[in-house]
Amino acid sequence: MFTIGCLWDPPGKWSHFSKGKVLSFFRKLFGRESKVVRDPDRVPEALKQLRPVFDEIGAEAIGCSPENWTNAVLTITCDGQRIDYSLKNHREEQGVASITPRLAELAEQLYLSMASNGDRWTKGELRYNQDGDVWKFESNFSYD
Repeated sequence: MFTIGCLWDPPGKWSHFSKGKVLSFFRKLFGRESKVVRDPDRVPEALKQLRPVFDEIGAEAIGCSPENWTNAVLTITCDGQRIDYSLKNHREEQGVASITPRLAELAEQLYLSMASNGDRWTKGELRYNQDGDVWKFESNFSYD
């Protein structure tokens, strides 16, 4: 499992941090598995290149969610042929999210960007949780 996290720093900036076991293109870059990347200056270039995608997909996912939601989970699955998406609330808050064409495009861009670096996952979960005025972000990627 590969986990990235960040905090939404208004107005419109994500501060990224990583935790957990980092796989695939990180192994390719470092020649070994990396555990935790806490120092922003040591974040691999491959991850830095994904930052704009994570920034935009986060803003779009939160924007596609009802205003009363304090939690949103964007799930992206790929079987090698097709990419599917869902945006749900795991806190049983009222309302239904809608996936815009832009959010679908960003989900595909995220998968294709990571896959081009050898990181082919089958399921990605991007979790957004509001804590006061701050949105926290965590992602998990599953591999077959």
